[in-house]
Amino acid sequence: MAKSFNHTYHSKEELYRYISSSQIDLYPSILVQMFLGQLSMAEAKRLRSEVLSKLPGAVIIGCSTEGQVADGRIINQSPVLSFTVLEETEVVSTLFEAGEVQDGFQRGRQLAEELVNMETKAVILFASHLDMNPQEVLEGFHAVTPQIPVGGGVSIVTAGKKQSIVLTENSESENGIAAAALNNSNLHVHTFINEQWKEVGRPLTVTKSKGAIIEKIDHQKPLKVLKHYLGERFVAHLPESGVEFPFLVKRKDSTSTLFPTRIHSNGSIEMSKQVKQGESLTFAFADLEAIVDCSLKELNRLRKKPVESMFIFNCVARRQFITDFSESEMQMMGEVSSLSGFFSHGEILMDNDNPPELYSHSLTCLAISERGHLPPLERERFQYILTPEGNTRVSLTQLINASSYDIEKLNQNIQISEEYYRSLFDNNTDFVYSTDLKGRFNSINPTFLKTFGYTEEELIGKLSISYIFEEDVPRIKRHFYRTLSGKEQFYDLWIPSKSGEVQLFHIKNIPITIEGKCVGLFGIGRNITEQKKTEERITQLAYFDSETGLPNRVKFREIAEEFIERARKKRRRLGILFLDIDRFKLVNDTLGHSAGDRILIELAERIKNVLPKGAYLGRFGSDKFTILISKNVTDEKIKQVAEMIAEHIQIPVMQGNQEFYIKASIGVGVYPDHGTDLSDLLRNADTALNWAKSNGGDQIIFYTDEMNIKAMEKVKMESYLRKALERNELGIVYQPIVELSGRRVIGAEALLRWNHPYLGAVSPMEFIPLAEETGLIGQIGSWVLMEACKQANKWQEKGFPDFYISVNVSANQFQQPSFTHEINHALKVSGLSPENLCLELTESVMIQHSGHTIDRMEELSALGVKIAIDDFGTGYSSLGYLKDLPLHVLKIDKSFVQNIEESSPDYAIVQAVSTMGKGLGMQVVVEGIETSEQLELLDALNCDLGQGYLISRPVSPEEMEMWMIDSQAVMTKG
Repeated sequence: MAKSFNHTYHSKEELYRYISSSQIDLYPSILVQMFLGQLSMAEAKRLRSEVLSKLPGAVIIGCSTEGQVADGRIINQSPVLSFTVLEETEVVSTLFEAGEVQDGFQRGRQLAEELVNMETKAVILFASHLDMNPQEVLEGFHAVTPQIPVGGGVSIVTAGKKQSIVLTENSESENGIAAAALNNSNLHVHTFINEQWKEVGRPLTVTKSKGAIIEKIDHQKPLKVLKHYLGERFVAHLPESGVEFPFLVKRKDSTSTLFPTRIHSNGSIEMSKQVKQGESLTFAFADLEAIVDCSLKELNRLRKKPVESMFIFNCVARRQFITDFSESEMQMMGEVSSLSGFFSHGEILMDNDNPPELYSHSLTCLAISERGHLPPLERERFQYILTPEGNTRVSLTQLINASSYDIEKLNQNIQISEEYYRSLFDNNTDFVYSTDLKGRFNSINPTFLKTFGYTEEELIGKLSISYIFEEDVPRIKRHFYRTLSGKEQFYDLWIPSKSGEVQLFHIKNIPITIEGKCVGLFGIGRNITEQKKTEERITQLAYFDSETGLPNRVKFREIAEEFIERARKKRRRLGILFLDIDRFKLVNDTLGHSAGDRILIELAERIKNVLPKGAYLGRFGSDKFTILISKNVTDEKIKQVAEMIAEHIQIPVMQGNQEFYIKASIGVGVYPDHGTDLSDLLRNADTALNWAKSNGGDQIIFYTDEMNIKAMEKVKMESYLRKALERNELGIVYQPIVELSGRRVIGAEALLRWNHPYLGAVSPMEFIPLAEETGLIGQIGSWVLMEACKQANKWQEKGFPDFYISVNVSANQFQQPSFTHEINHALKVSGLSPENLCLELTESVMIQHSGHTIDRMEELSALGVKIAIDDFGTGYSSLGYLKDLPLHVLKIDKSFVQNIEESSPDYAIVQAVSTMGKGLGMQVVVEGIETSEQLELLDALNCDLGQGYLISRPVSPEEMEMWMIDSQAVMTKG
């Protein structure tokens, strides 16, 4: 058996559960392909260590990737681990550093000599960079072992992202080649390559070259040629952009692709392969139809073969070019067998049918099986129908091939030599003709004859207007006489061929002038039938939502403007509804965006089915819809329609075997009550929607002027808050934290306060949520952290060395990549010892991004900083979750203290949490102590620490210092 198991990595625990449940650790030979995504070197080594910890005998080969394939799915974010279990096949790996052998050909020879033996049946090869000269490596490998199939790819290196890595179970490198050999003479191996091209533009001649470096193309600097044909952006984004538009070079009986990898300072370009002087190059563009046909042909071949595992190496540019087909292609391949692989920056395939080659914009496949006979795939032949987007790409491919270069030459210089003229005339891919002053044909190029099906004898001397539709004759005559007067003319014309087929052409008429006198005209025609269809498709895309088919924002505004104008004249009312799906992000996060889109399409159909006559539905984007009600509009009818929509949306949605209950918020604006122009009406309906969502959602809210007033107050408050820091309006007070047993002050919680010159003291309950919503919480939180650390250090210097300061950290702050650096900076600037700083995090922070959260908390814990979980018990996490977190302090929320009595459930909860916290080695702080009865009960429960109004309200730094002095005096006296 050579079966692959693919696991999308999120955590070590999930990985280990997957290995055990799949019984991977029971097999004698295991190949692990690690498609790392954008992991750093440290993260990659840690992941490898986790795998080897569970599978110590596994052979590993891996590389950095940007898009991973697992069982027919494309994974964009998380690393993917592919475990191929083998019963009869031995796997060995090796890794070559770039510095070990500089010459690529020799590196390939050495790789083959070290890795391959008599039993080797296939090799997988990953390169970290194009700089490793993978083409030369393949040629060197082929020179030693031409019969061994090799598949693989080059890791993607993108500017601004982490380093590119290759690794094996024993070593790793940022500049190397990793390879694994499959040794089993009875192993069945199948390969194929899908690389299909269309030539674009005229051939270019290499007039000077050396090795892989082209110094002149058509006697010009290659940099100038690339900029002219492909633009500045293409040059700036090399080598990533190189695979998008490679060159084709014809050599003997084959055509090979090569692409630019680097621009040199002298304007020369370095290619992915060697180029010889005198060779002819043409730009190439991916042939979508041929790609689809090739893929289906190979899939239908493989479904009859004994295939247990398939390894795919797909070009990242190919995926971007044909996203819709790439996803379907991966799904179909996943039906043949277990499938894994990644999107590369150069694809590798070498076997008896394919010479050593580094491909681009292609897909290569290596399929294996230890069994000689497997039941053929039950499904019928694979098929795929191009989507409208795919058809558009096919049309665009045809348009790219259309020639405009020759027309431009005609415009620039009509008096050219007869030889050049004849070449231009006869070889032009657009049809060209000329007429005399009466409009009779006197010359016609071969394209004209081929396009319309006439012979030259049927046309020469005949009136050109005899071959067009009668209704177009007056218009064409006007263009004809304007041309003869010296004015170039441009127009579109439907023209029938001899067979009766009618196509649309863009015609350009140019006067033929000899010695200053017009003697006739040239006509140049380009077939734009497909372009017209494409334009119509573009119009569809511009005005209608591609998923639901509903009018988009632009189109809906056009419809609404038209109805407002009618309503204004007839003094009628209109209703505008803004509808937003509540918590739809949760659906996307749970099911993925594809499933989310399917749900939105279903919801759109439900809404359409309950709309009254004269109502129009649009999609403003994401999960927001708009409804226009135009007939018999009353508040009661709008409410009835909105309730009907909400009722149908709430019908459970099935996805897979799971039901989803969805609700919506609806905001209503009425013309002319809430606005006499569309902008005001839409804005006010949106304001009503925001009001509904901010008040819990699942509501239907009509706009009122009060909402705008509230919104303006919020805007004003935001403006005040933005200026609060620079105007020194923010301050910090401190609430003592004491030992409940001896009442000794051991710390304090830093609490933010805002004293506005006009508003006075603003409640934190009012401005903290606003700061989080507007993103100001990061800046404010940083200020609080720094000031609190400085104050704590002052108290330490005054004789309170064991005193710690506790600072609240928002989810926004905590998730910032620079947060650990921010803590380091605050400690360094203030001089505070790390162990005297405690960071308070809410349960919601713990729950979100759990993997990232644990990593961040471990970083902070390593600094020596204490970490507390605040308001414990108010979130949704399980108690067992705590054991995985590096916590030092557990703060019991005040809601459990307010009504505590010895026989109450709150008493039992506090007792249980306190016992559990101590069992986990954490200090337990009880918040909200306001009565002496509460204090006595908590003391009896052996809670460590407490804070609350009974002990002290939050106080100024000066008052806090007096607290500390008094506490120290009492303890000294005691």
